Amino acid sequence: MDQQYAERIEERKKILKQYPGALGFVETGVEMVNELYTFLMTHYLPKRYPTMFKLDKKQSVLRNLVLKEDYPLEPPADTVATLRIIALVVDEDFLMLLPSPDGDGYSLQAFVWLYPVGFDPAGKLGIKLRDAHKPVPGYKQHLQMSMDRYFDRLVPGKVVDRVNWAVATNSSLCERGEYHLYSDDQVSTQTDIDLNDTWVRCELQTLFGLPKTGGRILSVHLYLYPIQEMKDVGLADEMCRAIDGYGQGNASGFFRYKRVPVWGEKVKEFLKS
Repeated sequence: MDQQYAERIEERKKILKQYPGALGFVETGVEMVNELYTFLMTHYLPKRYPTMFKLDKKQSVLRNLVLKEDYPLEPPADTVATLRIIALVVDEDFLMLLPSPDGDGYSLQAFVWLYPVGFDPAGKLGIKLRDAHKPVPGYKQHLQMSMDRYFDRLVPGKVVDRVNWAVATNSSLCERGEYHLYSDDQVSTQTDIDLNDTWVRCELQTLFGLPKTGGRILSVHLYLYPIQEMKDVGLADEMCRAIDGYGQGNASGFFRYKRVPVWGEKVKEFLKS
């Protein structure tokens, strides 16, 4: 939870109004959605954030003390309504996976996905984990098999997390336009970059399993930091090294995938100034 919680929830309402397809599910994912909803409303939110959420068992609701709203403890019969409540109570995206119907890997069977980067979430519904990552440099060679095994071994109660980052040349939370560069894309290094509207975009991704349905839940929390803040807190040199690191290692394709040719030199010049 961040200080801008209420502000972010208002932004999420606007995104959902413009893009109702940010909520999605297939029928085989309904039970998993309901299990996640029940976990959040009856257990996690009131116990983890007791100053923000309070259980009222007599009224069978969870009270949001910040937004002055109540939510039913039981998931609505309408799964879209269930997903909508999740989307507007927690400032996180949730990608919900189950074993694929053909028994080969895991597939995305429901989502709350308001902060995508470079795509329409509707196109990801039902596809396998490995297929969702096809554009990611080095994923097939270095991560595909280990990720499938890791999802299989994940047990309820175990939580793992990772962080990724990139530089964004605007402060938009929902980036549905083309965001990545691929090997055959043409790019100009002379693109104008407004450094007053340039941000470090970080995702904290947390993976956990549900005990009843066996669902694998990937929650994603988005952070945006003005590029100026990197200088202010003394991280300019470290960030310059990180930018250079995109073109090194066993997944050097990230240099283009993250659009470094567009913003890299200008951002480094600013950080060193």
